[in-house]
Amino acid sequence: MPHRFPPHEKQSRVMIREFEGDLCPFDGELLQTRLAGCFLAAGLRESADLPRDIVLAVEYTLRNAPRSELVFGRGELERAVTRLLEEIGFPEVAKLYRAGTGTENELFVTPERNTLSEMLRGHLGVTGELFNKVIDRIIDAAGKLEIRRAPAHLFLELARYYERLLELESVHCAVERTPEITLSRSAIAAMLPDDARALCDAGVLKINGVTTLFPCVHLLFFMEEFAKLHHLATPVTELEIEPFLYDAGSILAGVQKLMESRLNCTLPVVLTVPDMFDFIAAYADGDREKSGNLAAELGRVLCTSFERGVYKLNFN
Repeated sequence: MPHRFPPHEKQSRVMIREFEGDLCPFDGELLQTRLAGCFLAAGLRESADLPRDIVLAVEYTLRNAPRSELVFGRGELERAVTRLLEEIGFPEVAKLYRAGTGTENELFVTPERNTLSEMLRGHLGVTGELFNKVIDRIIDAAGKLEIRRAPAHLFLELARYYERLLELESVHCAVERTPEITLSRSAIAAMLPDDARALCDAGVLKINGVTTLFPCVHLLFFMEEFAKLHHLATPVTELEIEPFLYDAGSILAGVQKLMESRLNCTLPVVLTVPDMFDFIAAYADGDREKSGNLAAELGRVLCTSFERGVYKLNFN
């Protein structure tokens, strides 16, 4: 059977255009690490899970933006993250995040109406009242974020963002207060059926709680513990392990349905397999650097039983 990447791999990649003009893929892991550092620097160790959900919310918004191509400016991304931090009640984290994104040796301008109007006129596709509203939004945002001076390109990115605001707000993951946990890890553990609880007890499955920032079913599945549970010996073949993975996927899909029933809503699934490549190297005699197809095939089998598919499958 030829290897096929799961459906999520075929989606258009979110690309970020750097200030120098280069294009690079959106790096959620790097953003999460950076946010985690900001939360720690702000003394908010109890909010350690929030960077993960913030990244998921930002990426979800970018993926669902009404654009023909999923290309966003670096300044646009930075401002979206800062704005989200402000909206969910972490201005101190937003300030720390913002402090690490400035650049030197370029033109800085002040967010004044005349200055912005002269600079942005001719760069936007709107005029008249709508153009004035864009300027108002920029000035209002600059005031809330205490921006006295900033690079000119930042205001251009903001202006382009506010041009699309009405469309973007339909998928914007904003909340007006600090995110709450709507379903805790302990509550999930208490309602699990025996088959799912057995996977958790064996160290194969971990389930994160659900927050209001990005409500989802976040499952962590550990392949090496799974292999030990089924007493698989090296070298493991696809034909040998795939039936076990299919059965495990059915259990995971059952967990999703149970959580959705508890919260009375539909939830996207984020499935993380942190040790997929470690498993391939240790159990399947594979090369970590050349095992993308095998990892994708095993991930596809694990995802088969989810009726609506898996929103995001991570192998790290």
